[in-house]
This record gives sequence, structure tokens and C-alpha cells, in this order.
Amino acid sequence: MIDPTTITITTTAIATVIFNKAIEKGGENLGGAVYDKIGQLLNFIRDKFQQEGREGKLLEAQEDPSEKNQDRFKQELAELMEDDEKFAKKLKILIDEIKSDQKANTIFFKDMNIKGSAKLGKIDLKSRGGNMEAVTDSKIGEDLTMGDVNMTNNG
Repeated sequence: MIDPTTITITTTAIATVIFNKAIEKGGENLGGAVYDKIGQLLNFIRDKFQQEGREGKLLEAQEDPSEKNQDRFKQELAELMEDDEKFAKKLKILIDEIKSDQKANTIFFKDMNIKGSAKLGKIDLKSRGGNMEAVTDSKIGEDLTMGDVNMTNNG
């Protein structure tokens, strides 16, 4: 079973990637391979949303990527990931492939090693192109509590 923190981080990263303004402009800031992977990711998600009768949430968020609509999309995606571990693992693989390209990656809190618990307030991340992650490759002893994580890509 995929843990809730991984689901939250993955859904946030996916929303950041697919609602990225650079993608809308034809991926001009990204390499062709990354742009193709993002297309695969979006098609995979679209297929799953169609199968589950939830495509409206994806379309609504794509047409109007307001914070409210993105949050609704992320909630739907999180529920699908919780209910279908195979789907969740494939999403993680696709997002990891996208993250592996340097042009598509902005990371906040990499290689943290927290002994005990940690609590973070609201986090606002801004980038000018590519993928963004809040936490990656980190070891957390007990609990990590994070406030709202807002990731904005102005690419």
C-alpha cells in the first residue's frame, strides 16, 4: 500500500506538471523526451479518469486551472491512487521518469534526515519551468506535518 505522504507528494507533483504553463506553450522550456513523457502521464491519467467516470474533474481543471479546481483534481487522483495500487505505482514511475530530466526539476527539501518529528508551516514554491517537488529522497524518523504546499510554475 502506498503511504498517504507519497500520495500527497505525487498528486502535487502531477498537478504541477500537467497544469504547467510551459506545457501549454508546447514544452518550449522542456526537452522533447520530457514533453513526450508528460503526454504519456496525462493520457494515462485521462484513461483512468474515463474508466472511473471522473473525467469531468480533469477537464474542469484543465479548462480552468484555478487552485480550487486543481485541489479537486488532486483529491480525485489521490482517491484513485488509494483504491488502485497498480495505478499509483505506474504514476510514480512516470513522474520519476519526468523528474530525472534536469530541465524538468526544481526540488525543495532534498535528502533531509529528520530524527523525530517535524512540523512545517505553509510553503510557497515558484519556478520558471519544469517539474517541482516539495520533498524527495528524505528520511523522516516519526512524523512530518506540512501546512499548505502551493507550487506555482510561471514557465
